[in-house]
Amino acid sequence: MRSSKKRQILTGTTVLLVLLCTITISSAASGDIITDISSNYELIPEEGMVKVSKEITFNNNNPDTKYWRGFYSSYNSYLPDGALNIEVFDDENSMAFSKSAEGYYVFYFNNKVWYEESYTFQVVYEIEVNQNTAVFSLNEYGDNVEVTLEVPDDFETQLSRDDYRVEDKLYSSVYIFEKGQNWEKACTVNSVRASPRLTLKDTAHLTERDVDIEVRYWEGEEQWAQDIMRTSIESLELLEEKWGFAYPPEYNITITQANLTETGGYGGYNQGRNGIWLLYTSNHGILVHELSHYWTRACNFDQLWMDEGYADLYTYIVLSEMEPDAAESRRDRFLQKYEDLHDEHDFPLSDWNTPQTLNSDNEEHVDYGYKKAFSLTYTLYETIGVEALQQANIEFVESTNINNADFLEIIESASSADTDFVGEYLYN
Repeated sequence: MRSSKKRQILTGTTVLLVLLCTITISSAASGDIITDISSNYELIPEEGMVKVSKEITFNNNNPDTKYWRGFYSSYNSYLPDGALNIEVFDDENSMAFSKSAEGYYVFYFNNKVWYEESYTFQVVYEIEVNQNTAVFSLNEYGDNVEVTLEVPDDFETQLSRDDYRVEDKLYSSVYIFEKGQNWEKACTVNSVRASPRLTLKDTAHLTERDVDIEVRYWEGEEQWAQDIMRTSIESLELLEEKWGFAYPPEYNITITQANLTETGGYGGYNQGRNGIWLLYTSNHGILVHELSHYWTRACNFDQLWMDEGYADLYTYIVLSEMEPDAAESRRDRFLQKYEDLHDEHDFPLSDWNTPQTLNSDNEEHVDYGYKKAFSLTYTLYETIGVEALQQANIEFVESTNINNADFLEIIESASSADTDFVGEYLYN
C-alpha cells in the first residue's frame, strides 16, 4: 500500500507564486488538483513486452492560483521499476521529464496551467516480460482512474483484484476497471501461455545415492529452470543434513513449471512419484517447502499440521543456510500473519484440513492453518533444539501412523524441555 508520503509527492506538483518579484514553491492542498487518468496495458508476447499508455488530464482547482497569482508547470508520478522506452507528449509536442532522487518522475508541461484550466498529456512506456509468462503490476496514482488490460486469448490470466469485467475479442480478452474505483492497492497480473515444455536435467549427489532431477519448463523460461535446478540440488543436500536422515524415496525428482490451474491455486504441489508442480511465480521458499515433503512423508505423519508445519520449519532451517535474510523475513512474516489472523480464524490444529482447490473464499482460513502449524513447529525448534528434533525424526521414521498422542510421546522422550504448549496448539 502506498504511504501518505508517496501520495503527497504525487499530488504535490509545483506551483509558482509570483509576489513582489519573488518566486515561492508550494504544494497543493488536498482537493486543489484533480487528475483523470485513462490507462491501457497490452501484453505483446512476441515482443516480450507489455505496452502501457496513459492519458493524464491535470485539472488546476487551487484557489491560491486565482487572479494570475500562480500556475502549475509540472506533474509528479511513479512509474514501475524497469520501465523502458519512456515517452511523454501532449497534442502538439514532446515533453521533458526527469527522475528524482526519491524515485518518482517529474513531467514538465509545455504550457502554464492557470486556475480552473486543465492540461492533457500522454505517457507511454514498456515493461519487459517473458515470451510465455508475464508477471507485472497495474499501479495507478490518480483521482479518477480507468484501466484496461488486453491479453491474447491463449494466455491464462489471474488478477489479484476481482472488481473488473471482461470483454472477449476475436483474439484477445480485455479486462476493464471502470472509472472511479479505488487504486490504493496495486493489481498484480499473472499471465501464462501453456506451451510444450522443455527439459533441463542434472543430478544431486546425495548421501546414499545419486538422485536425477528433471526440470520441465516453458520455452523462454531457461533462466527459471536453471535457478530451480541449482536451488533444488543445494536444498536436497541441506535437507538430508538437517533432517538427520538420507533422502527417503527410491525414485528421482521431476519439477514442472505450472500455472494456477495445475497447482489448484497453491504455490506448489508435491505429487510424490509424479513430481512437484511449481507455480511459475513461486519463490525459493515454496520450492524448498515442496522438497521437504519427501521427508515429512517418510515420518509417517497422519496429521496435516505435522506434514505442513514440519515442511515450513525445515524450509526456514534450510533457507537460514542458503539465504539468511530471506529466511528471517519469511519467518517473521509467517509469525506475524499467525497473530493477525488469530482472533478471526483460530481453531485447534487437530481439526485442520485443506480444500483441494484454493480460492478467495477459503484462502485466508487455509493460510491461518499453515501459519499456526509453523508457529507450533518453530516454537518447538526453539524449545528443544535441532538435535532433539533429529532424534524424534528417526523415531517417526521407525514408527507407523503418527497421530497427535504418538507425536507428543516421542517429543517428550527426545527432550526434557517443557513442551506442554504443543497440546495448547492442538486442542485449543
